[in-house]
Amino acid sequence: MHEIKQTAANTARQRGLGHRLGTNIVAQRLAAALHVRQFSLKIDRAGITRSFILLTGGSGEIRGGKEAILLSAPALVWLPVETGHHLRVAAGAQGHIVWLSDQLANNALGDHAESAQLRYLIDRPVVANQFDRPDVIAELEHCLSAIERETREGEGGSWVYLSAQIAVILVHCWRLSGLEAVSQHGHGTSSTTLLKFRNLVEIHFRDHWTVAQYAKALEIPHDRLHDVCRRSLGRTPLQLVHERLAHEATRRLVRSGFTIEQVAADLGFKTTTYFSRFFSRETGMSPGRYRSEATSSRPSLSQLRSDSYADWP
Repeated sequence: MHEIKQTAANTARQRGLGHRLGTNIVAQRLAAALHVRQFSLKIDRAGITRSFILLTGGSGEIRGGKEAILLSAPALVWLPVETGHHLRVAAGAQGHIVWLSDQLANNALGDHAESAQLRYLIDRPVVANQFDRPDVIAELEHCLSAIERETREGEGGSWVYLSAQIAVILVHCWRLSGLEAVSQHGHGTSSTTLLKFRNLVEIHFRDHWTVAQYAKALEIPHDRLHDVCRRSLGRTPLQLVHERLAHEATRRLVRSGFTIEQVAADLGFKTTTYFSRFFSRETGMSPGRYRSEATSSRPSLSQLRSDSYADWP
């Protein structure tokens, strides 16, 4: 009789734990498929407002709300989700999605010395595309697989276990965003402003935001943003935005298989003519010539715009 009561108590405890986990975290693996798929990022769970996305293969795009984010594996995204947010992945894409609550995210941050920097990420999207870190990818996959397993099994200590996995992922978001380097080198407010600016550019470069829109989102005067970029990198905010756009254009011309018209449209240009003028001004050659030379005799061209963009903090 005692064993029956104990079993019933354990069952009730597990059901209660499962309910607690289910209202605070949901995990899903994205297996490769032969067709395009779309996932809503605003799921029907009252307390769940955040999402991790790790794309380990293929490409995808986050649309809806105020943001449009292009993903190319390996890609890691931390996103405060809004109504209308959805993830669209191409055929063959694979990876992981985790949705979680504010409560679990804040619990994962804890009250360590570095928590202040990590808390900067909580309410802001962080996007890391095509990062060349196999060790980081392996660790992220381990954490996300562990989260998926734990949400299915719901054993004792799950809350602590999940918090630890989420903390590791947040630290990698912090490092990949460049915030860790900023804090280590003590570059102060200028580098923090550049970091915030870079994250905004990553999200909105295809929307062709004006510098004034970036300054407004950063809650600083236009002149302040211009001064920070000029003093830190020797280039204006507009030049930096154009570098990001040109960098993406060169990557797509070489890797996507899209027509030049499709590349232009997908990058937010109203006409192919306008795109060709922009591209020629930034790279010194037409899109067609660039594609031809980069895919045949001059493979190093694919790195033409990457160096200047990579020196952001």
